[in-house]
Amino acid sequence: MIRRLSRKFEAKPSEEDDASIPSFLSSPLGPKIATIIEAHSSKIHNDSFLKIIRQLDFWYQQNTLKEEEFVALTERLCKIAVWREELVGDEDNKFTIPKVRFGKTEVMIPIVTCGGMRVQETWIPDTIPLIKPNKSKVIQSSSQANLRDVILNCLKCGLNHFETARFYGSSEVQFVTALAGLVEDGTVKREEFIFQTKLFPNEKREDFLKQWEASWSNVHKLGYVDLFSFHCVSEDATIDNLLDESPEGQGLYQFALNLQKEGKIKHIGFSTHGSAETILRMINSEKFSYVNIHKHYFGDYHAAGTPDTKGGEGNELAVKRALELDMGVFQISPFDKGGKLFRPSTTVAVAIGPELSPIAFAALHAWKTQKMHTVSVGFARASDLDEVVDAARMFADTTGKTDALLKAAESKLQEIAVDKLGKDWYEKGLLNVPSFYTEASDGMALGHMLWLHNCLTAYGMYEFAKDRYGMLEGASAKWKKNKSFEENKKKCFNPGNPGRSFDATVDLSEALKDHYNPELAKQKLAEVHEWLNKDAKITDEERAAKGWSRAYNLTTWGEFPGEVVSISNVLLGRMGLRTIGGPTKAAADESEQMREVVRRRSSAAES
Repeated sequence: MIRRLSRKFEAKPSEEDDASIPSFLSSPLGPKIATIIEAHSSKIHNDSFLKIIRQLDFWYQQNTLKEEEFVALTERLCKIAVWREELVGDEDNKFTIPKVRFGKTEVMIPIVTCGGMRVQETWIPDTIPLIKPNKSKVIQSSSQANLRDVILNCLKCGLNHFETARFYGSSEVQFVTALAGLVEDGTVKREEFIFQTKLFPNEKREDFLKQWEASWSNVHKLGYVDLFSFHCVSEDATIDNLLDESPEGQGLYQFALNLQKEGKIKHIGFSTHGSAETILRMINSEKFSYVNIHKHYFGDYHAAGTPDTKGGEGNELAVKRALELDMGVFQISPFDKGGKLFRPSTTVAVAIGPELSPIAFAALHAWKTQKMHTVSVGFARASDLDEVVDAARMFADTTGKTDALLKAAESKLQEIAVDKLGKDWYEKGLLNVPSFYTEASDGMALGHMLWLHNCLTAYGMYEFAKDRYGMLEGASAKWKKNKSFEENKKKCFNPGNPGRSFDATVDLSEALKDHYNPELAKQKLAEVHEWLNKDAKITDEERAAKGWSRAYNLTTWGEFPGEVVSISNVLLGRMGLRTIGGPTKAAADESEQMREVVRRRSSAAES
């Protein structure tokens, strides 16, 4: 009979046995596991090595796997981690990320995109007076060396789509510099990669023109922009201005058409963080070749709980309509805004299972279930490719195993949600809720907050929900009762993060009058504020008791600009008073310590 792993197994006594050693390596199975890891160790980079150890320790602590399953998991994680070394050599037989037709653009796009929001030096854009970053300094920074390493590893596995934005601080100039340099030294030809940048559709044409000129001062080095996007198109007033074709109008779309005629840009699309109905309006204009959109298994970010014009909610209808119109569909941030899956909750990790990581699950759901063309990964380091290369391999699988794993995970997650939320709420809880752009909501992101309640209640996504709710609180802090709704909306809403947090002083009876259970909705809104507001303190023990624990952490060191776009991160990082990110000595030391433990345990197995 095959034994299940047990933390009750008596560990072999050793001078190494202490709290710093993962329990699975101290178990009787430890030498066998260590031998497997050691056999691959020389091909595994430090960050990837730490991720293997953390995941194995999590699954061992769960005490749910049979020994043969734990061994198989170890072998799978090691195989995933050595992809970089396996791509060296035979050009004809190496695996590369598949490419698909990106809708009417006819661009053959890789199913994984290199997103440029987490790898740059600073959030400060290169047009801010006085404190703007020195371009020459930025492109000689350690973040630039790291970014170049990310790009080279992306190209190595066939990932040749690089996406950035003016809003992403120094990202645009850093990507252009790196890519132009690789063209100059012959590493890649210009036509062999796809470059995308995004500009916010300013209210005034002259402001947009200045923004374009600042962007073109960078991207002209590449000759042209493959995919040009209007960024954060999230509300009707912005759409009105963008699409205005009257003689006296601002004509931003017409401006983009002119750039296209000049050969400076090739295809025009848009990105959005808006409500479902505004996104559909943009799609149904039939003026755009592609869309960058949030549509994730665990919810649709700011579109969650907003009406889709057909009696539903969220972005499912928008994605289907875009595909009907032969638009390219680009999924924004599946592993961060789609559930912070690089630090998944225990509930999510266990439900999806050891044969399919939460990251691979999210990507496969986008490609296979939603039929989206590409998923954007906000790379901070080359090892962030590990899980998505694995997902791409699974996507290319023709045996049917991947489809079976995906369907099983989707079914299990749905079963959990129905059980935790109740069938009625699961089916109707986010329907008939007004968006943050309607006066009835008084600017509150009601659907967004009810969605976060679902994420917590069903899936234990505390860290994710806390982060997302904190972004809404910023708008509430600026909301003034003596101002009109329109004045507040204009002043307080960020187009990339519209809506505000819960306000107990507002009567929501009118806003929720069409909801199937208004009182339950009000209760959940109050609860989510109680759980997630900035002053709420919940200990690790309380989180564990509620089922809100984190499974493991795949972030081995923080990204250079910091996870949060805050004034303190921007200014202190820019002035050198805070080191925001980059490889750390602590991470290197931890990796070396774990390698040494594995070596010694492996030797014990061989003796």
